[in-house]
Amino acid sequence: MWKVLIADDEPKIRQGLKSVLEEMKLPITVCAEARNGMEALEKIEQFQPDFILMDICMPKLSGIQFLEELRKLDKNCPVIVISGFNEFSYAKQAIKLGVSEYLLKPIAEEELQAAVVKVIEEIKQKRKSEKFMELVKQQMVQNQDYLRDVFFNEWMESKLSRSEWEEQARFLDMDFPDNMILILVSVQSSYDKKIDKGTVTEEIYKITHEKIIRELMNPYNIISVFSSKYEDVAIIMEKLPENLQKFCTDIQLQTEEKVGGKCFITVRECTFETLPETSREMRREVQKMQECRPIVQDARKYIYANYQDRNLDLRQVSHAIGCNSSYISRIMKQELGISFKDFLTRLRISQAVRLMEDRELSINQIAEKVGYSNQHYFSAAFKNCQGMSPSEFRKNMLQIDRNGL
Repeated sequence: MWKVLIADDEPKIRQGLKSVLEEMKLPITVCAEARNGMEALEKIEQFQPDFILMDICMPKLSGIQFLEELRKLDKNCPVIVISGFNEFSYAKQAIKLGVSEYLLKPIAEEELQAAVVKVIEEIKQKRKSEKFMELVKQQMVQNQDYLRDVFFNEWMESKLSRSEWEEQARFLDMDFPDNMILILVSVQSSYDKKIDKGTVTEEIYKITHEKIIRELMNPYNIISVFSSKYEDVAIIMEKLPENLQKFCTDIQLQTEEKVGGKCFITVRECTFETLPETSREMRREVQKMQECRPIVQDARKYIYANYQDRNLDLRQVSHAIGCNSSYISRIMKQELGISFKDFLTRLRISQAVRLMEDRELSINQIAEKVGYSNQHYFSAAFKNCQGMSPSEFRKNMLQIDRNGL
């Protein structure tokens, strides 16, 4: 049954309208009556009618004032207005305030019934639309990860303009800073090693990989985790974790244990504009790493874990991975294109560049943190890699920050 509230200052008219409505044999019931606009507002809160049948001219609060207050309460309850004023100004005000029907006295029963039937149909359509929108919202929540993955892949492939990117990010409730950190987690040969192809699809494997990364990210302040079409998982963060080495090691060990295969992690800074090309460069780097012999991969892993050790040298690496130092030196040069010494230097300087953002650290402290016992050697290596001294580099960073670039 549809509930209707009748508002009119004359008892006889209220009773007459109630009788007419009952004779219509429609699925409606009069839930409340009001003698004036103030009382009508109170009854609406109390009885929550589906629609209202009211006189435009009432004491304490006129019909127009009542409609204004009704809209302030954000009530979308349909209203059928009955008026003895055949004036355009009244009708115009009422229509502006969203009345469903504006009927002039005297009212024929057929006219009132047509108005009531029309309002009931409007309510039905509105309820149906609300149910549909609620279903859409539920589906969106259930498929939010999928929608975010689609968004990321289109962004990664340069398919989104800046305005489209901003609009979709808002829609998916994601807030990206101008500068962000992109981390790609790639796994090699995991599907064959840990997943039974007879029982689990590759798609489920990808979801499992992404789920593992999401769980590992719980302690960290991240923007989002995405699954890319290239079967790797992307993490976007506002800034680097305090202990990047521990962060990467945790991801690598947990992923290799739970998914299987060899895990490769690459980290870069990027912006909206540079992310597509940056992600391509990172994948090329991963591909190069995956093509390396296992012994070179082991050497890289050991160097990444121990680059802060000022005594780290080729003999220490070769001893740790169980091979001859001359052999690993030659193989690294062949597969990475640079010598062990150059690889270590580049790694240390790239980490030093990241530490430059911490204004609390002095140049000497940064040198020590990346494995240099002598600031002079550090400065020389830094200038060779970056084209300027550490102090000049930091001065440029400060200038960029002041200019807001």
